Amino acid sequence: MEYPKLNPIEAFPVEHKGQRVICLRDPNSLSDKVLLVSKETIFIISLFDGKNSTQDIQKKCKEKFGESVPSDELERLISQLDDALFLDSEKFKEFKNQIVEDFNLSETRASSHAGLSYPDEADELNKWFEKFFKEDQEKEPYSKPKGKLRGLISPHIDFTRGGHLYAKAYRELDENCEADTYIIFGTSHYAEVDNPFILTRKNFETPLGVSETDGEIIDKIANTCPWDLFEGELAHRTEHSIEFQVAFLQYVLKKKEEYKIVPILCNSFFNLVQEGKSPREDKRVSLFLDSLGNIIREMGNRVFIIAGVDMAHVGPKFGDKEAVNDLTLSRIKERDMNSLKYSEKLDAEGFYRSIEEEKDWRKICGLSSIYATLSTINAEKGKLLDYDQALEPDTGSVVSFASLAFYS
Repeated sequence: MEYPKLNPIEAFPVEHKGQRVICLRDPNSLSDKVLLVSKETIFIISLFDGKNSTQDIQKKCKEKFGESVPSDELERLISQLDDALFLDSEKFKEFKNQIVEDFNLSETRASSHAGLSYPDEADELNKWFEKFFKEDQEKEPYSKPKGKLRGLISPHIDFTRGGHLYAKAYRELDENCEADTYIIFGTSHYAEVDNPFILTRKNFETPLGVSETDGEIIDKIANTCPWDLFEGELAHRTEHSIEFQVAFLQYVLKKKEEYKIVPILCNSFFNLVQEGKSPREDKRVSLFLDSLGNIIREMGNRVFIIAGVDMAHVGPKFGDKEAVNDLTLSRIKERDMNSLKYSEKLDAEGFYRSIEEEKDWRKICGLSSIYATLSTINAEKGKLLDYDQALEPDTGSVVSFASLAFYS
């Protein structure tokens, strides 16, 4: 391969056998391979842009390190990356085409994280959820709030770190909801299209069963917008932000005979943030949210909104140079709480501006999903239920997350 080109790949530092190395993996989970490489190798790989020839790469390595990379070693690295499906090659294209074809033909979006992030057996997963709810109840007995529950903001961090906040959110739903249609806004972490909102008609499967999508509502939403809301649908295949909500929803609604879901992936607002523009200045965002808001109001008590989101992502794992410390954690919490106050007031613009004004220093991955929730939910007030931070000492990084409930 004379001009190697790297696919979008995640790279973050990890500790392995006492050494600091860089972990490479496919964020879209088309490939399940993980490679550990040195910092020096990362520099070489960074030159795999489809424009540098192998000779160009060797020349630039000599300028960087004082010596060239032997041709056989470079070819070996290229072959290793290609075998891992990390390169934009014929092998990768053939593999991806088969993945796309299989996904398009399936009526059901199979669980992609069962057996990885949570148990793939129903009994064991039920035990997990029972434990989360029991521990939350022991910590703080439930008291039914005044008002009708209209929606939730729940984490989408893995259950082992965020299960207590999932329980905090979903016990509200367990006690206080009569809806039969659940609109789920999930963060799209890795969609390869600029479509701001991505729909799917596929049912969602977890070890607890299959949740049917509401095709009638999905078609109604799709018909209100003059562009293809299914462009980029493949992003649903491995995205966990909706899958985790469906699993908890299935657990809470196990006694409910009939309900349907409306899964909506929300793409990044990064470009809007960098330009200092409101999402409302994007005609597609504005039209979609206005149209969906009208549908939600027409449905009245039948509909419920869930946003599967996390808050800040700070530290070397997320591209920052410095590891987080106590001062950083305190600053993150202060900024998060400021943003969440706007959420409690159902102030979508205020929430967005609290992040835009810092150019998304915290890297709030739930920005678009929370904005969509605040813009469409038929509620009068919100309440912060709990907040936490998951620190990763080995990477010096942190993810923050919260649970909120909305009432009318």
